[in-house]
Amino acid sequence: DGTPLHHRHILFGHAFKGQPAGRVLLERFRAGGGILYDLESLTDESGRRIAAFGYWAGFAGAAVALRCLAAQTRGGICGPLRPPGGRDALLSQLRAELGTRPRVIIIGALGRTGRGAADLCAALDLPVTGWDMAETAHGGPFPEILAHEVFLNCILAGPGCPVFVPSDAGGQARALRVIGDIACDPTSDFSPVRVYDRVTDWSAPALRVHDDPPLDVTAIDNLPSLLPREASEDYAAQLLPALRGLVAIDEGVWARARAAYERSL
Repeated sequence: DGTPLHHRHILFGHAFKGQPAGRVLLERFRAGGGILYDLESLTDESGRRIAAFGYWAGFAGAAVALRCLAAQTRGGICGPLRPPGGRDALLSQLRAELGTRPRVIIIGALGRTGRGAADLCAALDLPVTGWDMAETAHGGPFPEILAHEVFLNCILAGPGCPVFVPSDAGGQARALRVIGDIACDPTSDFSPVRVYDRVTDWSAPALRVHDDPPLDVTAIDNLPSLLPREASEDYAAQLLPALRGLVAIDEGVWARARAAYERSL
């Protein structure tokens, strides 16, 4: 509600990468003298996150992108989404909806999110091209992306990140029909997908950015909610050891999270 935040809070603030809404949140903490321990900033000594929803975000994000493709193939656009009742039910739905075996390219294939996306595609026996840092190090352009029907962006973008899909990609010769921007950060200056400027949601998961031939983008920022049980059980198991360490909040994981907050503040 805009009132200052006076206490210690543990949450997903999405406030440490220059997001406009994140600045507002940080200003509230500064006004109240509170501390934000952002769950995205809980890291081990090497800087790797100790708990993340990435795998199930990738799995669900790939599924939504394929549903967008199926709807597009039928001459429409993907309608509202509802949790299907679990992983197996989701796969059954997709098998029934997909009339073809689209070629899929995943960038960030070696990370948590990319592995989730790849596992969804493998369960459906889809041909997948898996790229990571080695394949994108030359900085682009990347015509290979346009040669696949589905592109799944699974990287955490930052300074120096190349552009994978430029703003004029819709008008280029392409097989590409659906972009699943699973990383979902369109307002960032570092976004590698430049054909859209806003997230989508459960009620309207697909944003049509070009008509002839169609190109849809799906970019939902709470994808693990499509598979709430699987995602919750997985994340809880990862987070529990750190929660047990809350008695020593000035040490280790929690001290690093506080330092990240103070740098951002």
